[in-house]
Amino acid sequence: MKVKTICAVKQWNKFKSNTFQKLESTTDVKFQNIIYYCWDGKKAVNQNQQVKIDFLGAVNKMENLDHKFERNFIGFQNSCTGEYVQFVRLGHDSWYADVPIKDQNNWEGYLWAGYADTKSITDMLKLFFEELPWFNSISWKMRRITQ
Repeated sequence: MKVKTICAVKQWNKFKSNTFQKLESTTDVKFQNIIYYCWDGKKAVNQNQQVKIDFLGAVNKMENLDHKFERNFIGFQNSCTGEYVQFVRLGHDSWYADVPIKDQNNWEGYLWAGYADTKSITDMLKLFFEELPWFNSISWKMRRITQ
């Protein structure tokens, strides 16, 4: 009887640690005052609509971006810190990211641009939502967009 109890407890502890570790990596993110904007070819959400989103919602929206739609994008703005990060899904596991460089609310065409896989982008986004240092999560190059 004692052996069965010990085995059951060990199995429960193993299950519990695996399950809660997985949950912690995706849901243990505090809610921030973050809005999103996107275009997936079917629906557009404009930045001026001020649609709030949490981390799980952001991950879900990003998973649903169709890389076959060439002009897909999604962006996030933290209304408390003023930080932005924007993404384009290039392939199943390939992303372009950029961060507009602003002088207060003015943007003069400069941005930080980088490329990464889905895991790196998701890890960076989690830090963004937690208001922790996230910028050094991937390699960036400064670029200027001319119109």
